[in-house]
This record gives sequence, structure tokens and C-alpha cells, in this order.
Amino acid sequence: MVAATATHHPIASSLWHEPNDLTFIDADDLTGIVHYSAASKSRPGDANIVALDTATTATFCNCKASECGKPCWHQALVQAAWDGHPARILASRYSADQLRNAGSKAGHMCAWARHRRFRVLPADPLSLLACRAEYRRRFPAAVEVAAAAEIAA
Repeated sequence: MVAATATHHPIASSLWHEPNDLTFIDADDLTGIVHYSAASKSRPGDANIVALDTATTATFCNCKASECGKPCWHQALVQAAWDGHPARILASRYSADQLRNAGSKAGHMCAWARHRRFRVLPADPLSLLACRAEYRRRFPAAVEVAAAAEIAA
């Protein structure tokens, strides 16, 4: 009898988990990265940190599976957790003008806070990243044109 070899797929491990198992930590508007945490099962009392680059959708996790080069459920579900965040949901409901105004205001608030107080309120980078993500979702052609123009410059 030949033993069946199973390939590990990130979706398989994520069947036992859901995006709500990840806890939002913070958003960094300068890098475009959001961080989430999840309780570690292999190291009780510790938390695994998973990061999502909102522009490229690249993920990073510090869990044991990820350290061994295996897919982990944290990385499989972090995009869904980000898409389900209340700031993302709110941005998805904005009209085009509201989206532009909210993103512009959040960007100005982040810049002002760094210039004046050297500390940004947590809601401002979160709102800015949510608006940027929604803009990229709605207007992918405009994002590609802007990226091409930046490369050419």
C-alpha cells in the first residue's frame, strides 16, 4: 500500500479559522503596511504578527509555519481581515468625491501631525490606507498610469 502524499495549501489550514481570528494592531501610511496579531498555538502566551502590504498584497508572518517556509493561515486570511475592517467598509461606501476628500484630509492630517507634533493619531493613517486601497480597487487603470509615469520620471 502506497501512502498518499498531501500537499499543504494555505486554504486548507484557513478552513479552521476566519478573518475575525486576527486582531488589528496598526496601520502605517508611509509604508502602506497594516499589522494584525493572532494568539500563538505553538508558543502559549505569545502572539504571531502578520503584516499586509496594502499596495502589493504581499504578506509576512512570524509564526512557526512561516519560519519553516510553509504557508500559514494568518497569511491566507489577512487580506480578508483587512477588507472586513470597518475603515475599509466605510471607504467602500464613499462616493468618488467623498473618497477623494477623505483620503486627502487623512493625508493632510498625517503630514500635519508629523510636522507639528511628531505623532500621528492612529485613525488618520488607517483612514488614508483604507481610502488608497479603495481607490486602487475602483480605478486600477489610473493607478497603472500613475505608476508608469513615476517609472518614466
